[in-house]
Amino acid sequence: MPRPRLTEAEKKEKRLTVRFRPEEMSELSGQADICGLSVSELVRRRSLHRRVAPATDLKAISELRRIGGLLKLSFRETGGVYGDTTAAILNDLREAIIMIGRKGDSSSDS
Repeated sequence: MPRPRLTEAEKKEKRLTVRFRPEEMSELSGQADICGLSVSELVRRRSLHRRVAPATDLKAISELRRIGGLLKLSFRETGGVYGDTTAAILNDLREAIIMIGRKGDSSSDS
């Protein structure tokens, strides 16, 4: 399936040439792979102070949210059995999601 054509507003017309030492380029390539981005997109996001989150962090957050949803469903279906334990676990999941999000935000600043 061919790639869809970009609209005029989506086209990137300006080009900026930047030179990197081989080890810098290797590091950028590695970071881009971790984030699931091209090197160009990684550099673009970082230079414009946009969020750059590793794909693994996004997957972890998604999985934690899924687990939380299943836990809530279990809580409802059991009529609230182990309510205090369930609340504590949900709170721990929420804190883990927040910590992962903060880590992603701080890594985008470096």
